[in-house]
Amino acid sequence: MKINDFSQSVFITGANRGMGLGYVVHYLKKTFSVIATAKNPDRAGELLRLKKEYPDQLSVLELDVSCEASILKLVDQLQSMGVTFLLAINNAGISLEEEFGKWTKATFEAHFRVNTIGPALISQALLPFLEKGAKLIQVSSGLGSLEKKSNLNHGLDAYAASKCALHSIAVNLAEKLRTKNIMVFVINPGWVKTKMGGDEAPTSIDEAIGNITGTIERLTFEQTGSFLSEKGEPIPW
Repeated sequence: MKINDFSQSVFITGANRGMGLGYVVHYLKKTFSVIATAKNPDRAGELLRLKKEYPDQLSVLELDVSCEASILKLVDQLQSMGVTFLLAINNAGISLEEEFGKWTKATFEAHFRVNTIGPALISQALLPFLEKGAKLIQVSSGLGSLEKKSNLNHGLDAYAASKCALHSIAVNLAEKLRTKNIMVFVINPGWVKTKMGGDEAPTSIDEAIGNITGTIERLTFEQTGSFLSEKGEPIPW
């Protein structure tokens, strides 16, 4: 199903910077209504500027994806707004390097709270607000692929593990939501010039957003439960 009903809304987490902010700008320009969330909205200067520019299209809500109480508060806000979504993007995430030999419980727990548990609980919370034919996107990474084994020379083991766990949740969600005509996809945005990706990354935010949003638009129900690159190519789990 193509996303072509511009009267509907898009939901985006981690929308205050980087790729999250890029999604916001893209969909505002496409005349979608956007619900953008950030942990500290008062400090999200660019989001607040966009709110002034698009006062009737953009809503900025507080959300700490690692906090269950914050997710429940968000549900109350969405209910009061009477909003529904054709697209939801679980974009928020963290990536911290920690070499083997120096692994800590705190680093693993932090990654799983933000990168795995948060998207799982947010996906559950959003269910009443997702239209039939909606697309639920879990933003992941190639480092979460067990088959590719691409994390061997990096200190991103906790990050990779949290994304691998997210894949398991996404596959299960795709099956659970199949009868509700809601699609679930895992997308790897690639290596992008963001705070997380670093300046040496080969892809600009604008280029990555163009690739991913084009892929999202082309996705069909037959592909639900897939792990895909930014250009829609299958990635091994």
